[in-house]
Amino acid sequence: MREALAAQPLLLLFLTVGLGYLLSLLKFRGIGLGVAAVLFAGLGLGLWGGHAFELPELVSQFGLLIFVYAIGVQAGPLFFRILRKSGIGLTLLALVAVGGTAIAAALAVRILGISPELGIGLLCGAITNTPALAAVSESLRSSPNALLPTVGYSIAYPLGVALPILLAELVLQMGKIDLPAAVKQAEDSNGEHQGAPAAMNLVVTTEALIGKPIAHSPLAELPVRVSRVQRGDSVRVALPSTILEAGDVLHVVGTEAELEKARDLIGHAVGGAMGPEQCREQVDFRRLILSTPRLIGRKLGEIGLERRFGAVVTRVRRGDQDFVPTAQTVLERGDRLRVVARAGQMPDIVHYLGDSSRAFSETDFLSLSVGIVLGILLGLIEVPLPGGATIHLGIAGGPLVAALILGWIGRTGPLIWSLPPAANLAFRQLGLVLFFSAVGLRAGGNFAEALASQGPLLIAVGAGLTLLATLILLGGAMLVLRMDWVSAAGVLAGGQTQPALLTFAGDRSHSEAPNVVYTAIMPTAMIAKILAAQILIWALDIG
Repeated sequence: MREALAAQPLLLLFLTVGLGYLLSLLKFRGIGLGVAAVLFAGLGLGLWGGHAFELPELVSQFGLLIFVYAIGVQAGPLFFRILRKSGIGLTLLALVAVGGTAIAAALAVRILGISPELGIGLLCGAITNTPALAAVSESLRSSPNALLPTVGYSIAYPLGVALPILLAELVLQMGKIDLPAAVKQAEDSNGEHQGAPAAMNLVVTTEALIGKPIAHSPLAELPVRVSRVQRGDSVRVALPSTILEAGDVLHVVGTEAELEKARDLIGHAVGGAMGPEQCREQVDFRRLILSTPRLIGRKLGEIGLERRFGAVVTRVRRGDQDFVPTAQTVLERGDRLRVVARAGQMPDIVHYLGDSSRAFSETDFLSLSVGIVLGILLGLIEVPLPGGATIHLGIAGGPLVAALILGWIGRTGPLIWSLPPAANLAFRQLGLVLFFSAVGLRAGGNFAEALASQGPLLIAVGAGLTLLATLILLGGAMLVLRMDWVSAAGVLAGGQTQPALLTFAGDRSHSEAPNVVYTAIMPTAMIAKILAAQILIWALDIG
């Protein structure tokens, strides 16, 4: 059987992936290895099959490439937006955590006599960063100890996942933190939480509104959307030019908090079963998928729905979240727009927006190819270090940086840089399983040898590095940046570049707030880890 598998790399690849999936189903108190289980399946098969069980190097390179590129284009828009608002403190915190942990790893190598290659792998596993491991593997490709970083990574990785979760939970319990209050503070401070959209019918009684168009009234200053105006028995679409009169019934959409402000401004609320939204003979609404390429990446105010069709978008559903848009909202591929318009206009609006599930799910391989080529070229640029050595972003960092920038830009002429949500998720998962399968199979034999000779020491060093990084990130977020526990947990997840930790923070808080700071710090932390691992190669004089 070993000979058969060694002769069939495709069979070996998918056997590793399948076994890894089964291993990922094993969880302890809700914590599992996730996609990283494929790495340990590969290690087990590699141990059994010896050096005959190897996949072509292109498999791991391709997997890593599409993984980091998909992460970058997804994180780019939010990363740069938050970086402008509050990113300096988070950036410095990420650099201190990564730099401090890297220095500790170098000291462990020097003092404890650990192999430098193993020490760098322990660092990558302790801070759970696959691209850093890939950058090291690429730099040491011709070294006789090229597989040792993967071995160190595999030893440290499980504790790198579990210890930060345990420490974050310990801080929550020992600190007697009021979790609901922390959630509210996090959602208020990051400014990203908008709450679920709701609707209310309000009667115009305020003198400041009467006789004025909506766009030039105090109502335009509130982050709500007025979709319909009922005047007597007539219902019309509420456009910016619509002039309000006393007694008009407005159908207003916004968060609960903003609706209360709108009621204070407009007048009293009215109930009943026959509000403006019930009269669909004159004004109708539909959920439409944005799939027309020329509209993707444009601001809502630029696509001309109000000007062309007299229509209003009251809600946008992006992924699993609904929110109330503004004219400045940048539309993304696959957004579901709730459009309110005259009933007879709906067919033309459907044609204009596309409303095609197939079209928004299709990947633009021209944009994907151009973006990846730019990333690879960026990764080839070498930065000189003292002594004649050089570092470069490589196949992990170059595409990540390029993807962050392109994802932020959104589109360049006809090229749309974002990926459809389903394709993005598929690329990330496929990339990881390909990379983990290849490196796990190659490192299997060395893994057993390292555990047999220095197992307890390596585990202790890996755990120590993880604890150091966790204390810097969690303590820095709460004590220095004065963040609440929910935001600090998101910082810890982003600083560790660990989705499992992000899932824990989201499940524990029942909030999307950890996602915001995770996205803000994660790209900086990831790039810093890629560079730190390569600097260690130079500092430890590994050839």
